[in-house]
Amino acid sequence: MLSGIDAGMPIDLVQIDMTAAWDKLGEITGDAAPDELITQLFSQFCLGK
Repeated sequence: MLSGIDAGMPIDLVQIDMTAAWDKLGEITGDAAPDELITQLFSQFCLGK
């Protein structure tokens, strides 16, 4: 990310990397889950009934 900023990349491109890093950090800490995991959970288990 910082290398992209240092290289003068447009901020919207740097933001893509920052968002991906934020999502991965959320997966590590348990604050976020990938869509595939949520879809799999709801397809295999009867949640909320």
